[in-house]
Amino acid sequence: MATLPPRKNQTPTRICSSIKPHLTPLQTLLQMGFQKHRAEKALASTGNRGVQIASDWLLAHVNDATLDECAPREYIIYACPTGPFLQQLEEFWSKSRQMCGWNGAHNYVPHITLVSFFKAPDECSLQLSKALKQVVDMTGALLDRPIKLEPYMSQNFMGFFVAEDDANYLKRLALQYVKEVSNSIISDTYEQLDAIVACFPWCGAVSSGTRCIPRSSRSISLEPHVKSLHLTLAYQFPQSQFNALKSLVETLDASCASNWELRLYSRDPRLATKQVQKVIYPHNPHETDELELRIGDYIYLNSEGVDSSSDGWAEGISWLTGSTGHLPVNYTERTAESDAWTLHRVVQLSKSVASSLNSTEDLDIVDGRSISTEPEERQRQSLHPEIIEGSSFEESEQSVEKYLRQTLQPCLELPSLQLLNNQHNLTHQHNPHTPTIEITANMSSVSSSNSVSKNVDEIMVEPAQIKPPRPDDTLSVHSNPEHSLHPNALDAMHTKNRKIYILRHGERVDFTFGTWIPYCFDEFGNYMRKDLNMPKVLPQRKNSPEGWQTDSPLTNVGLYQARLTGEALHEAQVQIDHVYCSPSYRCVQTCTSALEGLQIKGQHKIKLEPGLFEWMAWYPGGVPNWLSSSELIEAKYDIDLDYTPIQQASDLTSQLKESSEQFYTRNHQVLLQLLERTTGNLLLVAHATTLDTCSRQLTGGAARSTNELRQVIHKIPYCSLATVEQVDGVWKLVEPECMPVTHSKNPRFEWNALTTT
Repeated sequence: MATLPPRKNQTPTRICSSIKPHLTPLQTLLQMGFQKHRAEKALASTGNRGVQIASDWLLAHVNDATLDECAPREYIIYACPTGPFLQQLEEFWSKSRQMCGWNGAHNYVPHITLVSFFKAPDECSLQLSKALKQVVDMTGALLDRPIKLEPYMSQNFMGFFVAEDDANYLKRLALQYVKEVSNSIISDTYEQLDAIVACFPWCGAVSSGTRCIPRSSRSISLEPHVKSLHLTLAYQFPQSQFNALKSLVETLDASCASNWELRLYSRDPRLATKQVQKVIYPHNPHETDELELRIGDYIYLNSEGVDSSSDGWAEGISWLTGSTGHLPVNYTERTAESDAWTLHRVVQLSKSVASSLNSTEDLDIVDGRSISTEPEERQRQSLHPEIIEGSSFEESEQSVEKYLRQTLQPCLELPSLQLLNNQHNLTHQHNPHTPTIEITANMSSVSSSNSVSKNVDEIMVEPAQIKPPRPDDTLSVHSNPEHSLHPNALDAMHTKNRKIYILRHGERVDFTFGTWIPYCFDEFGNYMRKDLNMPKVLPQRKNSPEGWQTDSPLTNVGLYQARLTGEALHEAQVQIDHVYCSPSYRCVQTCTSALEGLQIKGQHKIKLEPGLFEWMAWYPGGVPNWLSSSELIEAKYDIDLDYTPIQQASDLTSQLKESSEQFYTRNHQVLLQLLERTTGNLLLVAHATTLDTCSRQLTGGAARSTNELRQVIHKIPYCSLATVEQVDGVWKLVEPECMPVTHSKNPRFEWNALTTT
């Protein structure tokens, strides 16, 4: 049989099969089986960066209780500086946090607000992004000189106000954006906008465009920020910090503010009333109501709940998964709220900066990369990638795209991290000085490199660095024989530098069992143990059982914590020459157990120092009735009866209303006098606050405000140990010689739970 000759022209069937349909990301997600409202929410939450990241977001949010809620995201438009001026502002942000603590300006990236927060349905996300580029294209004129900024300082605000001419230019952009969005989404608001334009004759008309979004989405209400435009440097700060902040503001040179860009951000509506914390240590839940923590995730917390927490735990919402649960606050650190926002669009405003777009095609810009929303442009981009120039701001901390590559996909345990595919190609902007780690399927072979990947189709992922715990955190590290020190090495490293060891007491009964006194004492005042973690016996005291209300004993776990810490110090060959302790019974117990672990019990008597007691503002009822020295000695505690305290208990009565600054000064002055009286190393056993109040001013820091103090004590769990060393006459916080002690919660077991049907 004769064979058919090949045809030169393709058949219609072959032509159709060779053409891949150009589906939108939403259509692709729908074909994958996701519900429409969920797909739209995922695309909006990830800045419309493509199918891969949106589907990963959906898989991560399977336990998000709000996944099916129709709560619109909140959007905002900023004009943000870049280049040298931004570098100045970032340095100012850093120094102001270090010197003066957190203030309201630290919650956001440096910016000028052009359009205040407005809500929009998820299906409008992409069109809101397109409108920003269209407005700049229609305006035409870009900045060819620095924006003139005029400094302003008052007792509650510091910042730059934009000069009138430049403010008019930015307001025109804002008004035109509002009108463009209204034309394409909510055209019925023309009358209101025309009234606004009448008040601002320098604002020209814009074309109506096309109605790309369903008319059913007319619930958007947005307004331009027409008040005095300004760039905030500091607000909501204590008046005592005014001079320090003023001196920092005066060092800023606004004459170099020539590089600017427009940015469209959005945020989860749940974030509006929350404080944002960044996870720095992982946590695996031990209870059903606990939240899993992954390094790099952002947690939404209620600030009031954090401040009022008695045990350092608070309820939060995970940015990564949307799940809600309780978490240890000291496993996180505060960060800017804008870190948890989604960046949708970046449009350059300055002529001095090379255009971030390589054509007039519709591109989305994020994290220094151009991302096309059209298939043809994506293919063209893969052949001729370009990187945005002039944007020096570290968007890697805020952008969803890079954050998901670092955190979301490893959490889902995907076999590889190949995000650059035929659907969306990005150019990989990378700091050549930052080591990169290539994550493979088995996660066992990890290779380090200091060079940028030459092939943009193979992403070198930079995961969050897992650092060993710091002295004020609670995670322990696994022992590594290669890193352990031989005892002889410790001798070789031993110096004559003077050291202060500051130890918090162990786990206390009242915080563990709550209201315990009515259940553990009979009508005759006799103590009855009700749990194995409660002390077997309590010492005799005159004001029993009422005295235990403000002078709680330790649990048995608390005693064990203290002994473990002492044993670790003994293994590290720590030398203790003097021992001082707060008069609180829990501190005396902790000190005794720590000395037992150090194997020096009996060598050093415990000197009770009321000046080391915690903040008197927490004791409005007056100084607690501590056990007397004779009662403690009768209970077999080795108390130094010859010691004369620097501050008597009666002196504290006059300090019931002391401020946080006065509290820091009290503890600091007591420590200075102890150092003058003695030589050698000191062991101070007291309270959570003591680790900061007895080290901060000694090492050159300033006393913290009330809110700052509450924040820091959440990072100081039971038996935390701080070490301060005098090096060349200067006191410095150093890493303690022993590891911290960490353990999980163990709720009470009720045996009759097994009898229920």
